[in-house]
Amino acid sequence: MTTATIRLSNDLSELERLSHFLRGLSGSMGMDDQVVFQINLVCDELVTNIILYGYPSEERGRHTIELVVAADAHGWELRLSDRGVPFNPLLRASPRIDLEVEDRGIGGLGIHFVRQVMDDLRYERRHDENVLMMRKVRGSEEGAS
Repeated sequence: MTTATIRLSNDLSELERLSHFLRGLSGSMGMDDQVVFQINLVCDELVTNIILYGYPSEERGRHTIELVVAADAHGWELRLSDRGVPFNPLLRASPRIDLEVEDRGIGGLGIHFVRQVMDDLRYERRHDENVLMMRKVRGSEEGAS
């Protein structure tokens, strides 16, 4: 199993470094362009939410967010962890995408997207950390967009 880890500070400027890190994994982890694109969007959404809502704004840049990516013959596993406020994104109700934009509540589309793209999601609050584990199965990218 191949693994790679990146530690980011809780600052939006880190999103570019995150994207560069994920694009750099394509060769060593056997990701095609579509998988890299999807995983990058998922991680960008989740890390942005952690940065904006996981910590008080006056603590921007003072905390660490860790992403571990592992690859095996079956696909990719990602573990995203932070010490922000406890938040299980999987408990968030799915948005009403059948409604017009002005009739929907604010938020929730990012988590909906993550659920659509990833094949398995698990959340734990472990040792004062939010830990979100995600799995993307090889070959499952054809149906996601």
